[in-house]
Amino acid sequence: MRKTMIGVLALAAVAGVVGVPGRTTQAQTSPSSAAAPHTTRLAAPSDKLEDALLEWPLPPGEQAYGKIGGKHLHQFVEEQAAISRRYRDQGHPRFWGRIIGTSADAESAEWLANKFKSFGLSDVRIQPLDLGPQWFPERWAVTVTGGGKTITLDSAQPAYRAAALPRGGIDVEAVYGGMGSAADLVGKDLQGKAVFTYTMLGAHNEDALKRGDEKGAVAIFEVDMLPGNMRYQAYPSNTNAPAFTIGSDDGLAVRDLIASLPPGQTARVKATLDVQMVPNLKTALVWGTLPGATDETIYVVAHRDGWFEASGDNAGGVAAMLGLAEYYSRTPQPQRRRTMVFIGLDGHHNTGAGSAVGGVWLNDPANKAKLFAKTALSINCEHPSTIQTYVRPRYIAGDVLRWSNMYTAQQWYAGGPSRPELTTIAVKAFKEFGVPLLTEPNPRPPAGDLGRLYRFTPGVATSEFFHYFHTDRETPDTVPWTGLQATTRAYAKIIDEVNKHPLGTFQRPEEPVPSSR
Repeated sequence: MRKTMIGVLALAAVAGVVGVPGRTTQAQTSPSSAAAPHTTRLAAPSDKLEDALLEWPLPPGEQAYGKIGGKHLHQFVEEQAAISRRYRDQGHPRFWGRIIGTSADAESAEWLANKFKSFGLSDVRIQPLDLGPQWFPERWAVTVTGGGKTITLDSAQPAYRAAALPRGGIDVEAVYGGMGSAADLVGKDLQGKAVFTYTMLGAHNEDALKRGDEKGAVAIFEVDMLPGNMRYQAYPSNTNAPAFTIGSDDGLAVRDLIASLPPGQTARVKATLDVQMVPNLKTALVWGTLPGATDETIYVVAHRDGWFEASGDNAGGVAAMLGLAEYYSRTPQPQRRRTMVFIGLDGHHNTGAGSAVGGVWLNDPANKAKLFAKTALSINCEHPSTIQTYVRPRYIAGDVLRWSNMYTAQQWYAGGPSRPELTTIAVKAFKEFGVPLLTEPNPRPPAGDLGRLYRFTPGVATSEFFHYFHTDRETPDTVPWTGLQATTRAYAKIIDEVNKHPLGTFQRPEEPVPSSR
């Protein structure tokens, strides 16, 4: 989600301190904003939402899948969110989550291995992997001042791998850039200044960050116009100037401050950003196996990492994987046609050299040949359940995100054009168990970890990039238990139907690596 929000500078005159792994730092208290007229209240779920959620009934003759219960699966989401919060509370108040290479990553691996053991899986192990130097924003602070008013932008969040600002920070003119389109920036001098651009899901991608960078801005701020003041952690902006994301309330306060100044006066941005690249960190793959009647295999994978509480992305996916492991652990080995291998992947939120090393390891030719030579199916569990929300719905007053009692439709991939049998099986299962999908499949798998496996395994994945994606509002409440239940039951049905077919039904020659052009 939010492709246009790949980076954005932050303006917060004092932010907290973010510690790097292995060192606890003291959080600092931010002063209150002196001018922040926009205080949008994010819509909260009703106290009765859990009971109000729509639950899809089991299809006739499919009572066995009733053993997969969504409320039980949701507990796994809550436990993973608690791991993130513990890391935050240990001295990492602003850049936190189950971040690769941190103590939260290690705790997540141990937690998952213990779950596998409790279900009776065999060959449970944590495979350590070396990481290249990892990016950690250690401290940042930004304010906007004008007309005797100062705004602290507490929602400012540096884009992943943003370059540090010069020692002592910057004190430069603020420029309002609108949507950041060529028309918005006509005649505006950005050289040596800080530019604020505004975007929202559904808006045209104006390449505002790139354009601001090319016009010489020393700091680029991209305001997410979703109602509220969410902190959003963006992927790399690939700009020379540091980029930060900013919440809607803070961004509107800056816009209105700039507009309120008389001719000849300008607003000023003061910002600091200290960054460390931390070497010698480790992450891990977490393995568990349910031996079957043959040496043919089915793989179920889910990435463990995530920013903030990361409840949808990807505690929900890990919960679905655990639901499948628990369900099939109750099936006697002779009745499991194929050996099932479960992998908690390190993840992919970190980027750059020495990152996402688990996927690299799985794609090594020797490992690939050994692991996947007899694979009938691989399922990537990735944000399989998120609450359906509506932005500023018609005839409802106020800037809010409204919650519904339904889970969101997902993009999906099931084998691709060369495996129509797998597509038919998956679509039927999703429909029967109440998993809403986009009407057309992705010709290639959705962005995520199946992108590393689909070329040499028959793959299935569903996911949705929801409004709370990558934000500090991505709490367990945003993951409805009904969606977890429906998707996990559908996955189980797909596994059972695939097991009725010989290996040759789904295997194909390895597809070439797609061109990057």
